[in-house]
Amino acid sequence: MNKSIKLSALVVAMMLSSGAFAAKAGYATDGALDNVVRNAYGECWKDGYFNKATDGLVECGDKEAPKPVAAAPAAPAPAPVVSQIKSFSLSAAGLFAFDKTVITSGNAALDGVVAELKGDKYLKSVAIVGHTDSMGSEAYNQKLSERRANAVKDYLVAGGIPAEKITASGAGESQAKMTEQCSKIKARNQRIACMEPDRRFEVTVETAKEVKM
Repeated sequence: MNKSIKLSALVVAMMLSSGAFAAKAGYATDGALDNVVRNAYGECWKDGYFNKATDGLVECGDKEAPKPVAAAPAAPAPAPVVSQIKSFSLSAAGLFAFDKTVITSGNAALDGVVAELKGDKYLKSVAIVGHTDSMGSEAYNQKLSERRANAVKDYLVAGGIPAEKITASGAGESQAKMTEQCSKIKARNQRIACMEPDRRFEVTVETAKEVKM
């Protein structure tokens, strides 16, 4: 009988002493599997005093289980976009003096174009085509239209539009529409004024727009 009591006490002592080396500090564990030893009432067997807030076990009811962290709200899906082509015409009369290739300073028309393009986050490309009237030789007008188109491109780039998104070309007098009507006018100044619609730039902007769902 005494031997049995001594053996049981030895087992308990070994179990209690194992708690000092167990990962579950403050509790008696079985050593082999590191399971907390429980008494006949199912209560965890504590090995001395310990701080429940830091060392307590949830499984023993000595510490609250961590509360689940609320998931962050999902970011709204970006609005779908569709490709869009915008085309408009600029009169050369408001940009250049007659037969010149230098843009007049403080140009409100081009400044408005720059502001619109800079605010377009979907901007893909800008194509500028210069046109002239039919006065002068065809070769001269071709070069004039090219120089003017490149001057407009340089203005846009200086305003902050990426150069790689802009192309500039000239069509010369090939698409002049006022030649037949205005050629009958004898006075040169009146003929120049009559052909003003031919001195222009056709601008094509490739972009996209958001689709409201």
